[in-house]
Amino acid sequence: MIGKGIWSFILGLLFLYLQILVMPALAIWSVIPNILIPWLIYIVWTRPRDLALVLVFLIGLMLDTVNPMTFGFYAFVFCLLALAINEFRKPFEVESVVAKMLTIAIINLLFSLIQLLVYGVTFSFASPLLAKSLFGFGYNVLLSIVVFWGLQLLSKVRLSISND
Repeated sequence: MIGKGIWSFILGLLFLYLQILVMPALAIWSVIPNILIPWLIYIVWTRPRDLALVLVFLIGLMLDTVNPMTFGFYAFVFCLLALAINEFRKPFEVESVVAKMLTIAIINLLFSLIQLLVYGVTFSFASPLLAKSLFGFGYNVLLSIVVFWGLQLLSKVRLSISND
């Protein structure tokens, strides 16, 4: 279990660096996609709840150091989303494709609504914010589907080394 925790944390650091360094280059209409959401869904879906909550909190706290204006926002929201994912997936089978797709859509919707609420209270609920939030939701859903299923595919790959 400790080995899975270390590898999950390293994967989280990789995704954090991708979020900070690469994702701003993929911004469309000044909307930066959040690659940590599919990582969060993958970690909660494949790891025990307690380990996933610790990992999600630490990576969220590290992301908060980049955005000092809303310090604590991502750590808190990622923990709430992890608990929501954990409760949502309980009645479904582990390999249910429909449940995973629904989880991707619902978690992205919840994240977009929470982010809209925080930015709306901070900066005002103007029509550009609403339009960018709606566009960001769609953009994040598409990116989340690609990244999540890529992680699922990579998790099934096994490396075997044989000496001949």
